Amino acid sequence: MNNPHFTMPKVRILVADASNARLFRVESPTGDLIEMDAQTNPEARMQERELTDDKPGEQTSHAKDSRSAVDSPADPKDNQIQRFAREITDKLEKTHKDGDLEKLYVVAPPRFLGDLRNQMSASLKAVVVEEINKDFSKLNARDLRQQLPERLD
Repeated sequence: MNNPHFTMPKVRILVADASNARLFRVESPTGDLIEMDAQTNPEARMQERELTDDKPGEQTSHAKDSRSAVDSPADPKDNQIQRFAREITDKLEKTHKDGDLEKLYVVAPPRFLGDLRNQMSASLKAVVVEEINKDFSKLNARDLRQQLPERLD
């Protein structure tokens, strides 16, 4: 833009699924995406049996010598996905607090979008401009840009 009074907000675009996350920026509202960061969660692609070494431990109760599972019955794969969503949002929170994120677009498949939303603080949710519930995680930056709003500001 040629307006000397215009300051481009620090717009960031998160594109993620349960196993990959990429953070992009733009230098102008209609500009190309520039990749800033990438994270991976290889555990999301693993089978449940690969995530658990053995069965949940057992603990003996002295009352009638009964046994109960010590570990929670939660799905280990879901736990890994939740951990990854938390890692992503933790990084976004830090970026926001450091003043390097003023507006955020979030692109993720519906389920993982919900996981991300559940991990976001109120202050981070406040800078989310748009959520796009599509899996564009495999697209390159140019193809991804074509799927986003024409103006990112």
